[in-house]
Amino acid sequence: MVDRSWLSIASDHPDRDAPLLRALADALHGAGADVVVRAGDENLVRGRRADEPAGPPFRVIVEGLPNLLHEFVHVVQAGVVADDHGIDYGQIPFDVTTSRGRALLWDELACCVISCAYLPRARAVDWFAEQVGIQGAFFGLGDLEVDLAPFVALVEGARAAHPGELEAVLERAYAEVHARLTAFADDDVACPAVMWSFDDLWGNLRESV
Repeated sequence: MVDRSWLSIASDHPDRDAPLLRALADALHGAGADVVVRAGDENLVRGRRADEPAGPPFRVIVEGLPNLLHEFVHVVQAGVVADDHGIDYGQIPFDVTTSRGRALLWDELACCVISCAYLPRARAVDWFAEQVGIQGAFFGLGDLEVDLAPFVALVEGARAAHPGELEAVLERAYAEVHARLTAFADDDVACPAVMWSFDDLWGNLRESV
């Protein structure tokens, strides 16, 4: 068995033995990060602190496999591991009328979709809704669990004004995630369980508005 010193996960964590989790950790280690999986923790990428044991320059800290998938898709799209994926959160709320603001929106939505694609179908709908529920903070829309309608309007308005942009980002991200994983896992792990389109998952959520 490989000694994965770059992966820290409790012996009783439900995702501990998932081959996909190990492949993701190996891929992130190759990119310059170790992985910490702790139930109830934050979900982020940050630089290693001076008071932490020696290791790769970055740490990916997540609650579980679905969160690690989301962060991994961010890393793949950014091309490098970086603090907060290189996103300047001081610019919140992001403006989707600008190309940079839309790029951030499409990036987030691609992470939401592709992290569902590698989970069992039964988990995908709820996980997609959970991820979308935190997006309001990035775009000045407040708590989407209370009112999703403003985010629906923002996404659908941006898609109508710039047709094909989201689909192009999603197609590229699917291909890049698969390519990255194939270096560390067989196809039964590296390939999506269900290759969801955005509309597959969005339509179900849209009905709740």
